[in-house]
Amino acid sequence: MKDMEEEKTAADLENPADNFIFHIGLADVIRLTMFGTLISVSRFVFQLPVGIPGHTSVYWMGLLILGKGLIPKFGAGAIMGIVSGILAVVFGLGKEGPLLVFKCIVPGVLLDILAILFLQKLESIWVGIIIGALISWSKLLASIALGVILDIPMVFLAMGFGYATLLHVIFGAAGGVLATVLIKRLKPRLASSWQS
Repeated sequence: MKDMEEEKTAADLENPADNFIFHIGLADVIRLTMFGTLISVSRFVFQLPVGIPGHTSVYWMGLLILGKGLIPKFGAGAIMGIVSGILAVVFGLGKEGPLLVFKCIVPGVLLDILAILFLQKLESIWVGIIIGALISWSKLLASIALGVILDIPMVFLAMGFGYATLLHVIFGAAGGVLATVLIKRLKPRLASSWQS
């Protein structure tokens, strides 16, 4: 038993990039950072004053699911959430200040858990719809929790919680469908070049 632990420690010391964070290699962490950056940049670039709650979930949840589908390792969602949250704070994309990171991490962590429950079948349309809807709804709940804690007026709740929930679920499901289509197309092409 002790010999096995020593061998594992020696292997980790030999190539630390293979076990960088959450047992994810450095190359995959860099790729996940790219997806987290895309999430924040898309929210910054495509921020539309349309007044429809949850419309950003189409690309936000879509990119989260796409990143997790292409790099199906536990912690991938959390890494993308942390990166997108930090960048959202830097870009000033919310009224929550530094606590905005929390709103971005919640969907990522939930994605990690749901991917395990659905056996990492993120290329399935039905799984994409369910997971996209649930993680988008978790973003809404995190927004409400932060709004209550910070006493921030939430305009979208003035329309009604049911209406806001329905739109978040619909837009999140749409993002999940887009992600599953992209996972099916990209995963076979990237499999050889993105080896773990």
